[in-house]
Amino acid sequence: MSSKTQRNPYRKKINTLVDLWTKIIEYYTEGGVKRKEIEELLRKYYEERRITPFKGKATPEDLYDKELTSLYIVGKYGLGLDKEYREIFDEVFYHEETFERIIELVLRGEHGVRELVLNLLGGSLEPNTLARILRVMFTMVILGFRKEEELHKLLRKFAEYFPEHRDTLRKYTRFYIAFRVAEAIAKGEVKNRVSKEALKQSLALRIGFEKSIPDDKYVYSIAKEVFKVPSKILKNILNVEEQG
Repeated sequence: MSSKTQRNPYRKKINTLVDLWTKIIEYYTEGGVKRKEIEELLRKYYEERRITPFKGKATPEDLYDKELTSLYIVGKYGLGLDKEYREIFDEVFYHEETFERIIELVLRGEHGVRELVLNLLGGSLEPNTLARILRVMFTMVILGFRKEEELHKLLRKFAEYFPEHRDTLRKYTRFYIAFRVAEAIAKGEVKNRVSKEALKQSLALRIGFEKSIPDDKYVYSIAKEVFKVPSKILKNILNVEEQG
């Protein structure tokens, strides 16, 4: 891996999303854009440039619809396009805008927050929807637009207001820890098994969810698929057999 890759493993993804925004604005000025069309364009750009969406071990069918979150965050916070191109955000990123409103409600923790959240979601909060809400904050944190502590707080607040979703929150915490460890390996910050375990334990302690530490197979999957770290490096750090 080059030193440039180690410094910022998201450079290629961000550049691709910026390029895609140029194409979206071109389409918009020529007659409009639709969410499904942008999803397929995102898939095309990623496949051409061999970029993997943010993901854990599984590859859900709606992965690229979920990955529109990255496009939303880069467009809004990286490029500041949400005011000039308000219609694009309303037409394409309506889910993400609702999820961001929910994040702010939950973080503020005002009276009646549970009811306000449920009203925004049409009466119920499904596990997949909760994961998508968390993905918005996760993406902002990973790309440097929010502080990691805010994601930790969000996880704890959701557990407080929606205790029936503790299992989903615990699973998401496990994913987040695995992702951060994989990222640290990709950056060259974690180079051995001792520092890998220390980072896992430290993250779990800071977030505050019990039984949320991922196994090394989970870390391996993300490091290999998302960050393209070679197996030879991974098997020296992770307690897994070489998987190809």
